[in-house]
Amino acid sequence: MTEPDGVDVWTVHLDRDVDAARWLGEAELRRAAAVGDPDGRRRFVAAHAALNGILAGLLDLRPTALPLRREPCGRPYLPGSSLHFSLAHAGERAVIAVAGREVGVDLDRPRPGLDPRRMAARFFTPAEAARVAAAGTGAYAVYLRLWTRKEACVKAAGARLALGLRLPVPGVATGAVVRDPSGRLPGDYFLRDLPDHDVFRGAVALAGAHPAACHHHEFRRDLRRKP
Repeated sequence: MTEPDGVDVWTVHLDRDVDAARWLGEAELRRAAAVGDPDGRRRFVAAHAALNGILAGLLDLRPTALPLRREPCGRPYLPGSSLHFSLAHAGERAVIAVAGREVGVDLDRPRPGLDPRRMAARFFTPAEAARVAAAGTGAYAVYLRLWTRKEACVKAAGARLALGLRLPVPGVATGAVVRDPSGRLPGDYFLRDLPDHDVFRGAVALAGAHPAACHHHEFRRDLRRKP
């Protein structure tokens, strides 16, 4: 990584030629086989192969030699490593965040049949629901911005999404400290938006109030250090 207190975020294009299944361990291959939809399985494999390629490059290991484990909440980690990481994907796009402290990243895009105003009224704070309702034709973009901020914090906390839906998230394009006044999601989180890509919106959050620079990368096959 470029600096100890920063966060590195890679964009992965899942519809490109990502060397895939041979970068996965046995547990990941079993998870991939359980995905019933062929396109969903392909995207799962490509996204996790890219994650393994990035981590392997940083640790100078083979992608299949990564000692990945999962916490009881399901969050993956590397025993004995100071690297923390998070993966999110939507459609043919994925983002992978790596940092020196707990990190969460989220990515989303508009989905047919979903009403952003109704979802915001049901799950967000009243002030946030009002922002979405007042956004006119931009309601979906505002909704996705708020949703991904909340989910990034939840993933950094290793918590369930239900605990973070009422988390108030301010405008944080360049970074802000977020905390839950209700205490349902404990701790402070440094939160910032990811750059917009077409219809995609995303956010990254790190545990703690200390600011972090965000460094953006495009995933490339030549990140591999070992075959």
